Amino acid sequence: MAKKKYAIDRKEIFECAGTAYHLRIRSQSANNPVVLFLHGGLGSPDRGQIMEFQSPLADKFTLVAWDQRGAGLAYTKADRKNFAQITKECYVEDAHNIVKHLKSEFRKEKIIIVGHSFGSVLGVWLTQKYPEDIEAFVGVGQCVDYAENEQLSYRFALDECRRINDKKGVASLEKIGFPTDGKYKNNHQKSLMKQRAILHKLGGATYANRKPYWRELLFHDVPIIKKEYGLAGLTKYVKGLMFLQKTPVAATNPDFINTAKTLKVPVYLLLGHHDYNCPFELAERWLNGLSAPEKNLVWFENSAHSPQWEESDKWNECFIRLFIKSPNQ
Repeated sequence: MAKKKYAIDRKEIFECAGTAYHLRIRSQSANNPVVLFLHGGLGSPDRGQIMEFQSPLADKFTLVAWDQRGAGLAYTKADRKNFAQITKECYVEDAHNIVKHLKSEFRKEKIIIVGHSFGSVLGVWLTQKYPEDIEAFVGVGQCVDYAENEQLSYRFALDECRRINDKKGVASLEKIGFPTDGKYKNNHQKSLMKQRAILHKLGGATYANRKPYWRELLFHDVPIIKKEYGLAGLTKYVKGLMFLQKTPVAATNPDFINTAKTLKVPVYLLLGHHDYNCPFELAERWLNGLSAPEKNLVWFENSAHSPQWEESDKWNECFIRLFIKSPNQ
């Protein structure tokens, strides 16, 4: 099958205030509404997945993926040396620089923000400070509170292992221990990865595909990433992923139940109903208490943390319905 051609299909680097911003853009028309995807992690750029699964949207939207500071192609030794400067405020201003650039480049008054996992945290922060630039915020795998998030995720994994009599999983989780303030007491990052591997097997991270976590990474995620980054870019990707966990922005708990009670733009949460990476009930609770001009929650019943990839056709159709009015409307 011939590879589909797009009117706009490029990698772009632009500089602002001494920072190089790495973008991936795809669209059939510069007149399309612009959608900026904010990736998770910290440090997990998703341009490969967006080009793989969201490209059908390029007929109606201009898709923009961005490697956040210190992540993917944006990883630099200078950022590693100055890790203390990578704060919430730094990330929000970076995102706003991207928004301003896209507004100018595509002659738009506002753009749509889609945030996944940590990107959903950054998206809320950005929307709080610069609502005048944003048409709507779409949260996927919405994170609300790191501490409560980890407690709910751990409790689900332990209860589910006990329910299915997974003695090995129970023993591993009991050895890790219940998290305090979102942190595991013995080597937090290593314990977190063990808990997430068990969560993956239980369907709380990826619902339909419950192959071992390492197999999912090696045979699914890495080929998608490599296609966009190449070997050199993949190396930077791994370095950024490890490095960013130690930065101040990674330690800044959003606590949106208390800190984000109002947003001045429409808010849509597109959530996997099995998500215990960022537990869905916490996102639902936040949205229920949120004041916004318009808000809506759409469930994806066969997805966990990433419905935009797990149920991409349904997710893309839902996204179109949200932003493209049919002739009868």
